Amino acid sequence: MSEFPPPADVAVSFVAPPPARRPQPGEPSFAWRVALVVTWVGAFLAYMAVWKASEEVGIGTWWLGARSTPQPIVIRLLPFVVTAAFGMLAAYNVRRMPWIGLFGAAVLVAFAVPDLPRSTGLAIVEFAIAGAVAVVSLAALTGTYRAVQPASHDGG
Repeated sequence: MSEFPPPADVAVSFVAPPPARRPQPGEPSFAWRVALVVTWVGAFLAYMAVWKASEEVGIGTWWLGARSTPQPIVIRLLPFVVTAAFGMLAAYNVRRMPWIGLFGAAVLVAFAVPDLPRSTGLAIVEFAIAGAVAVVSLAALTGTYRAVQPASHDGG
């Protein structure tokens, strides 16, 4: 038990929580941001599958190289760096992310093109990965916040 009563002049004050952050024009909605992140994670995992299939078949993609002369590790990790970087951009709610995602899909297409003559089957899989990213990025354009136009008060 306390021998001293609480001071009478202590005022209780409640601090209001900060106002909710307003979405900026060009940002995808939360659901589309999640879809973009999941898509980029899926692309990352799909490139892991391409790597494994390349080892199993014995035909290396250009970014992996042949078994006898593999590419340097920096080159072999390029698709993973790209997918991880774009996935992080999507996770951090970057404005214009659907458009940035389309650029990322174009980068993935650039990874697939050199594999067409060398390993056509793996190139088709790489094109499918890029296509999936492009489709989700295009669809995410439907869920981006737009700039609100102020109401017209011209008296008419």
